[in-house]
Amino acid sequence: MEKTTAPDAATLAAEPLLFSLHSSQILASNEKGHPFWKPLPPRLFVQVQPEQPERACIVALCGTTGKRFLTHAYEHGPFQLQDGQRLPTVCALGVYFASQHRAMFPAEGAAMLLGVDGSIQEIRPTKGKTFKLEQLYAALSCDYIDVHHPQHGLYQDWILVFDDEGKFKERPINPLATALWYETYPLDHYSPVDVVAGPVLLMKSQMMR
Repeated sequence: MEKTTAPDAATLAAEPLLFSLHSSQILASNEKGHPFWKPLPPRLFVQVQPEQPERACIVALCGTTGKRFLTHAYEHGPFQLQDGQRLPTVCALGVYFASQHRAMFPAEGAAMLLGVDGSIQEIRPTKGKTFKLEQLYAALSCDYIDVHHPQHGLYQDWILVFDDEGKFKERPINPLATALWYETYPLDHYSPVDVVAGPVLLMKSQMMR
């Protein structure tokens, strides 16, 4: 098995991770008491301490100030991800996303496809050692791509490749990419932004030429 290229665990920030719940649903009841899966608000996140994912909580993010507010309105669960996977509690959500976050770094020579449900899938260039545009378009199901290259922090050797029209097409905010984004641009120091929407490819910068 090829060695993965994740940042050294000893350097990872102690700040809590923020995973968007934009593509998730919660079990609710209608006026007649019939259960149905209700979409969660777009600015809702599960906040996870990397070393204590079982103590996860749900927070609402103010889009103006970047402040996070603990909310108990959704903590009863259960929850359903876009792929149909069901998680009974907020704790289970935190454990799931923290586990996916630890596993989202691809092996050398590969990229990781980060799904809007928190899923991960490693892919490799079909020809040569770098990705061509056609393969990126197909992997992301899009016609145009955007690339973000963090200029500092843990991920400065990495790039995020995503659908340039993702927000316009109202694709769900990507939970794993959200966590990475706010690790790089903490809300205590940077203004909140609508982070990338739709599936995202995470790869080393030299994988795309």
